[in-house]
Amino acid sequence: MEKKVNKKYTNLEDTFSITMELQKPLLKDEDDKDYENEEKIKYREYKSKKNIQIVLSIISVFFLLCIINWVTTSYKPGQLALDALVTDDKVEVALDKNIIFTPKEQDVTKGFILYPGAKVDAKAYAPLCKKIASNGYKVIIADMPLNFAMLSPNKAEKIIKENDDIKSWVIGGHSLGGVVAAKFAANDKNVDGVVFLASYPSNDDLKQLEKNVVSIWGSKDGVLNFKNLIESKENLPQDTTYVEIEGANHSQFGNYGHQKGDNDALISEEKQLEITSNSIIKLLENIGDN
Repeated sequence: MEKKVNKKYTNLEDTFSITMELQKPLLKDEDDKDYENEEKIKYREYKSKKNIQIVLSIISVFFLLCIINWVTTSYKPGQLALDALVTDDKVEVALDKNIIFTPKEQDVTKGFILYPGAKVDAKAYAPLCKKIASNGYKVIIADMPLNFAMLSPNKAEKIIKENDDIKSWVIGGHSLGGVVAAKFAANDKNVDGVVFLASYPSNDDLKQLEKNVVSIWGSKDGVLNFKNLIESKENLPQDTTYVEIEGANHSQFGNYGHQKGDNDALISEEKQLEITSNSIIKLLENIGDN
């Protein structure tokens, strides 16, 4: 017996099948569009990351070139400085993380920390520091990263901790080194005195503090901003000692040759260092051991 088929059902099924078949291209087109959009987004993200990487690479190369230029154009120590780095019968010289001058056979209780000027090798200040050390004071030149004190402004803190035999400290600096040293001194109770060599403070932090201050400069300095030097007196204690060395320039506070923009000195380097060291020694004599 032949089974009857429900034509109504069959027609519905055929209609459904045909509808699905007709929709397939449409669904495929939508999937393709979604895929294309997703690929476009991924590509844009990739390009964006790539561009960022390129920019960062360019910046890195630029800074690397700047660092190389800074290092290669830094001022190197002269022969007078190299000779002063040798231990003699009065002062022992040690070159470790910093440059340390220690008087021999003396009970040393006072110390002086020097921050070098920008782009000047720390060794260039050896003649000045050895003269001070030979008078009974421990002297340490802070060897700064890339010869730039602002990269390690608190280096004196570690120096003080490592030399607990010293009871009284004076800190100073040449040019930009003096600015950085003054900022440290204003916030450290272990520092009793501050020395500016062709330098001045950037603010009035030292004005109300009971610290001894001496400011030393040369009359022929071609690098120092004299207008700022004069105005900075308002930011220093009233009893600050001012020493102008007649005929001295900017470069001869260290031994590193002639600095760009400086004037020729009218006095010898030895004479300038003698006056400078005597002024710093006088300050060291006046600070207490307590």
